[in-house]
Amino acid sequence: MDFSLLNWRKSEVIFVLTLVLIIFGISSFQLRISQMKTRDAQRKADVELVGRAVDAYYDDYEVYPASSVLGEIISCGRSGSEACEWGEGKIVDLDEVMYLSKLPIDPFAYKGYKYVYEVPESRQSYRIYIALEYKSDPAYKIDLTAKCGEKIQCNWYVEK
Repeated sequence: MDFSLLNWRKSEVIFVLTLVLIIFGISSFQLRISQMKTRDAQRKADVELVGRAVDAYYDDYEVYPASSVLGEIISCGRSGSEACEWGEGKIVDLDEVMYLSKLPIDPFAYKGYKYVYEVPESRQSYRIYIALEYKSDPAYKIDLTAKCGEKIQCNWYVEK
């Protein structure tokens, strides 16, 4: 007996199509979760890289670079005296020593997501905030007040 789809009954075809759609739906959902986790891993790696750069700056000057009211690092441009644009600026000091060649940018910057750098007046500590997408991440924090974009709540940070 030869196999032929033409010999299948309508109920058998519907059953197989239903199974294929269920598998496709589950796969799409899992793909979406894995994309969120990948972007979150990139965000964490980005701010940890920036953290290492400002730690090196601290090692040289015993203070961290200042922060702007917009959450930018003030250590770019001429002699490191200007606010650094996320995704563009490089962290430098007064002598033009480079600590980081290019600041990273949030993968969803085009959607308004941004990294936020905060330093107290003493400049003896810092926090760099991000907004994670995957809410089931064990590190996800729900009680932060910082904003990582317009109407985007920060929910994770690296600090020193």
